Amino acid sequence: MINVIAYHTCRKNSTAGNAPFLSRRNNQWLTQGYYFWTDSDYFAHKWGESHYKKKDDDYCIMKFNLSFEKGELLDLVGNVQHKIDFFKCYEKIMKKQKSKVSLAEVVQYMRDFENRIPGAFSYKAIKSEDKRELDLIDIPVAKDASEKISMGPTRQQLCVFENCYNFSKGVPCE
Repeated sequence: MINVIAYHTCRKNSTAGNAPFLSRRNNQWLTQGYYFWTDSDYFAHKWGESHYKKKDDDYCIMKFNLSFEKGELLDLVGNVQHKIDFFKCYEKIMKKQKSKVSLAEVVQYMRDFENRIPGAFSYKAIKSEDKRELDLIDIPVAKDASEKISMGPTRQQLCVFENCYNFSKGVPCE
């Protein structure tokens, strides 16, 4: 079992008790689904501050404890094998397209593939990160070492695909 602490940002004047809300935008980077920030509410607040600017359109954050069985979560943040497998799919699709494709296009291709051949992409959710708005600092791993580790918060999101999860009640964050 994989347990994930996840935060969903939504309008305060909406019915937060109905959260999470299905994303309705066409340009979602992890395709259509329910979007969460993982591990910390840090980026949930950043999102709320930048997307709900009107005073009457203030935001709230709901905290969820999500659980996935083995094989249900495609983890492109912390699972090296998942990253390798996904990159192989990306390369195959790029060769077919003969041009660069986006992350969303690859995920959608794989989800469509699952609809045609059940079991080919049986994930219920995907976790990924981008490098936007990061204050990363590179720290050498040892004195005089050329290898470094980047420290700082990473913008990680988890998208649970529609009709793939039964959500229990979230808890409002203060």
